Amino acid sequence: MKRQRWKIKDVPKKSKEISTKLKINPLLIDIALARGIGEDQVAPFFYPCLDNLFSAKLLPGINKAKKRIEQAISKKEKVMVLGDYDVDGITSLAVFNEFSKNYPDIFTFYIPDRVKEGYGLSKEVVDVAEKQKKDLIVAFDCGTNSCQEVKYAQDLGIDVIVVDHHLPQDKMPKPIALVNPKIKNSKYPFSNLTAAALAFKLIQFIEKKDCYQVLDLVALSIVCDIAPLLGENRILLKEGINRLKTSKRPAIKALCQVAKIKQRNISNFHIGYILGPRINASGRIAHANDALELFLADNIKKAEKIALKLNEHNKLRKNIQNQILKEAEERVKTDLCGEHALVVGSKGWHPGVLGIVASRLKDRYRRPSIVVSFDQGVAKGSGRSVEGVHLMDMLDKCSTSLTSYGGHKKAVGMELEEEKLDLFRQNINLAISKDISSKDFMPALEIDAKLNFNQIDLDLIGGLDLFYPYGEANPKPIFLAEGVSKRKNIEKIRSRYSLWLTDGDRTFEAVLYNKDLAEIINYGKRFDIVFSLDKDNYHNNPRLVLRDCRLA
Repeated sequence: MKRQRWKIKDVPKKSKEISTKLKINPLLIDIALARGIGEDQVAPFFYPCLDNLFSAKLLPGINKAKKRIEQAISKKEKVMVLGDYDVDGITSLAVFNEFSKNYPDIFTFYIPDRVKEGYGLSKEVVDVAEKQKKDLIVAFDCGTNSCQEVKYAQDLGIDVIVVDHHLPQDKMPKPIALVNPKIKNSKYPFSNLTAAALAFKLIQFIEKKDCYQVLDLVALSIVCDIAPLLGENRILLKEGINRLKTSKRPAIKALCQVAKIKQRNISNFHIGYILGPRINASGRIAHANDALELFLADNIKKAEKIALKLNEHNKLRKNIQNQILKEAEERVKTDLCGEHALVVGSKGWHPGVLGIVASRLKDRYRRPSIVVSFDQGVAKGSGRSVEGVHLMDMLDKCSTSLTSYGGHKKAVGMELEEEKLDLFRQNINLAISKDISSKDFMPALEIDAKLNFNQIDLDLIGGLDLFYPYGEANPKPIFLAEGVSKRKNIEKIRSRYSLWLTDGDRTFEAVLYNKDLAEIINYGKRFDIVFSLDKDNYHNNPRLVLRDCRLA
């Protein structure tokens, strides 16, 4: 069984006054404060409201972007609206379409071919813009670090606007406007917006309307781009999920139909694990234009046809991904088991699934993982990181062995010469080993609070719903109870195990899905348990969902 470190958060005892004011269980306040939510932000966190969104005018570069777009419309110029091939990039274009569809002779959309043109604002994309006689490129979800490409476009007489959320490197491009809340000296109060959220802010600013009708699209981007569910993202996602449940958008209806989920039941789980992979699939193994066309479809028949196509793409993606993962794991087991970072590559691996394979390796071996594919002497690929290792910082330290790179703390993309892969592997392992010890790779189970059984009731479970939606930087609260014992032996019921646990005074049903945990419980009598809380709707009782346990 894979071990986890139990890390109990320090709970500040400042909840009484806030609890009285908000009429919320003080334990919930304690949890929020321990998660780093400021005292003045507790109320907005528990009661996210669209009125608490920041003004779009605070975003850097947005005024220049607005003026240049309005100039293009007034002069009847030709504008390429460029997007990345993932969910965030595609939904960015779909959001902007709510504005640009009123000017079909001005704006056209373009998503690069992953294999032929690569990521984002490339020289190849600029050449396409010149061939199509474009006067302006508006780049969503890319461009922050495209210094040479922006200059190349400008030398050809093409202006560039960048609307992006990626971390800037030392050198930054100088487009007409750079709308990115992560850039230095940005005065925008929240830096973790997705590109689709920035597109929403941009059309709000241009049209001087609330534009809330696009928040269903923004919700897709927030979950699929694994954005932290704090601040504005929490507001946008909560409202966006509500709108997804009732959306009349043909794309949403068609996706739900092919995925066989009920639209009225959509949650962030469905977005991340069911809808998102289907939207991403075309950009991974075919062309992302298919997914974009789905979101631009204005009738359900057309949308259903495209959604079925995406479904087939997704099945093919899984097959390709599983084969590459199998080959990558064989290499890890043979040569790389002792490494701080796993770096594997091969000729012929499909570039569209390398990020997913890296993520699977990261989860399985608890190491930062980078997977590349070789083509004509060039290695291109993706990396995914574990908690505690800032992958972009590590790439900065290895930049001399890379041709180009970019991304976030946990996810990166890169390119390098094939012959330099071994050097890069050495460099990144050395960089990580200086900052991280092997024991730090053992994942920490962040426990929100110790909880006695006499504190557990339906009111507490109802109050925990205030933390929803759960996700990145806002997981479902989990608790520790010490010295509990089982009332009778564990039973297997279909895909789960069930038992009854007591602290001597109160008794609750507990469920678990992990066979290894079940063996520990069968072996012992008294336990320390880590669990989340759920409700048994049939009997209307609290229920524990075991995450981990140890012999007491």
